[in-house]
Formats: sequence, structure tokens, C-alpha cells
Amino acid sequence: MKSTKPISIRAVKREARSLYHGHFKTAIKINIVPIIFTILNVITTLMMMYTMIMSFRDLSQMASSASVTSDNDSAFQQVLNIVESVLSDAIKLIFIWTVNWALIEWYEKPKKLPTFKDAFQIFNRGNFLHTLLLTIVQSMLIFLWTLLFVVPGIVKLFSYSQTYFAYKVDIENGTRQGQLTDYIKVSRRVMAGRKWELFLLELSFIGWHLLGILTGGIAYIYVVPYLNATRVAYSRHLFTLAMSESGAA
Repeated sequence: MKSTKPISIRAVKREARSLYHGHFKTAIKINIVPIIFTILNVITTLMMMYTMIMSFRDLSQMASSASVTSDNDSAFQQVLNIVESVLSDAIKLIFIWTVNWALIEWYEKPKKLPTFKDAFQIFNRGNFLHTLLLTIVQSMLIFLWTLLFVVPGIVKLFSYSQTYFAYKVDIENGTRQGQLTDYIKVSRRVMAGRKWELFLLELSFIGWHLLGILTGGIAYIYVVPYLNATRVAYSRHLFTLAMSESGAA
């Protein structure tokens, strides 16, 4: 399923803007949860940065002696933090996936506007438990790769980025892969030789992200729907090319 034909960044962005043209209220409505998550993340990050800057004045007071008990508590707390981080990432993925699935359907039928309920289809179409397990597996794998250093984690983030689309294809066809990791394998195959291309696509939004940070997250009301629609447009091109080239072979 590996595809070699380049996908135009301008083209997928243009498709995203075309999809939303005259319907941006609908775009905001179906993207509302990712928008809220992103704004809260920006606010939290800015507050943490402020706290860190202020804490530099009191570094001399932060040193304290550690006992064996505190070491054990610290180790246990680290395990809890890892579990919390993986589950948190998995939950965020669930909401991103369900929005992207609504966008996939919108692209397929552009004249039929998605409803607010469509943005939560994971919860009302019997896919929640299976999707939760899949997002946990993906989040755990990315976390483990990140432990090897940041770069391998980022590479795998792009490599696994199409898992949601592979799973959506099966949902629409009423089929299932043998194992959860098979969807991740599909993503890895279609992204072979494509990770740099997707990185450039994400990098093209750097100005929008800076605007989002400078506005305290407010600009993400526009940026998140635009970014999600662009990612879905890219995935549609990617799988279309991969399947066509696979069939030709």
C-alpha cells in the first residue's frame, strides 16, 4: 500500500477551506471539543511557563533531603503519572478521531452538513470500547518510543497518524482487522516514505500556532477546524493513492 506520488500541501489546504466555505459555524460546532482541549492546553502551558519563571527566584528553597520512603512514593507517583499521561492522550485521540470521522463523511457528501451528534459518533455507533483500546495501544507505543529520545517518538507519531483513517474504512465496510495493532501496521505502510511530507504539512501551520499562543488560544477557534480538515484531506489523498497503486501492482 506504499504510495510514491507527492501530495500537494496547497491542494489539501484548499480542499479544507472549500469544505468549510459558507459553513464555518458547522465546522466550529463539530470541532468544539478539540477546540476546547487546545485552548485549555495553551492556557495551562502559559501558566506553567509563568510559574517556572517565577520559581527561579526561589530555587535555593527547593532543595530537600530524600528518604527511602519518599523515593518509593516518588517511584509510585511516576508510574501513576505515566498511566495518567497515556490515558489522557488516548482520550484526546478519541475526540480527535470522532471529529475526523465526521469530516471524512462530510468530504464524501459535502452537501450534507454534519450534525453535532455526528461529531460524537464513536459513542453512539457501538465503536467506543474498541476505539478506546486502539487509542490506548497507540498512545502507549508512542510513549515507549519517546522514551528512546524525542525524535523517535515524533517519527512514530507521524508513522501512526493514519490509524484513525484505516479504522474508519473498516467501520464503513463493516469489517475488522484481526488485531488492534493491524490498524497501526496499515498506517505505517501508507506512511512509508511520507513522514517528511506530513511533517512539512504540519510545519506549514506554524504561523497559525504562534497566533494561537499569542492570542491565549482564542485563534484556535479558527485554526483547529482548519487543521483537522486539512489533515483529513491529506489522509483521503494518501489512501486513495495507496489503494490505486496497490491495485495497479
